[in-house]
Amino acid sequence: MGRAEKKLLRKQSLIEATIVCVNKYGYAQSTIQRIAAVAGLTGGTIYRHFDNKRDLFEATMRHLLKLVLVEEKRAVAGAQTDTERLKAVISSKFAPALFNSEFCTVWLHFWAHAQSYPSFSRIERLSDRLLRRSLSRYATTLMPSEESEAFVSEITLIVDGLWIAHAQRGSELTSHSADEIAQGCLQSHLKR
Repeated sequence: MGRAEKKLLRKQSLIEATIVCVNKYGYAQSTIQRIAAVAGLTGGTIYRHFDNKRDLFEATMRHLLKLVLVEEKRAVAGAQTDTERLKAVISSKFAPALFNSEFCTVWLHFWAHAQSYPSFSRIERLSDRLLRRSLSRYATTLMPSEESEAFVSEITLIVDGLWIAHAQRGSELTSHSADEIAQGCLQSHLKR
């Protein structure tokens, strides 16, 4: 394994360790030392890959967004019609790989700090824009313009709300039930 591959693997292990720490300790208590310990590295190693804690957290947030986009692309690839594609975009947000307590909790911690850190805010806004763009792409072919705009706003709020609800400790919300709630919103708009 070459030097570049080792560096990439260390960065990835630090990102994964950050996810574990934020889920276990919360944002503020996820220190460089804790993250390094979870990754099996020294604290100084982090600074060879990231400028500071915020830089590591930003990379982690980008990693999570990338996972969301990969899941969406995979889901849409199997769809044949615009209705199926729109359903797939929605369902992808509740895929078990994403819609689990750990993932939702970590994303919620980052989302909560987006107001304090411009870099987090940019990623959060990008995430929102990409979701709206994906939904609009298919909704505009299935509904009148005004209706599709209302639907996109409504379903975006539903997705965010379900993720927040699932991030709560002890949530009994499942991927399947969350998807059913969101798909119900789509069905009500398609019937209008």
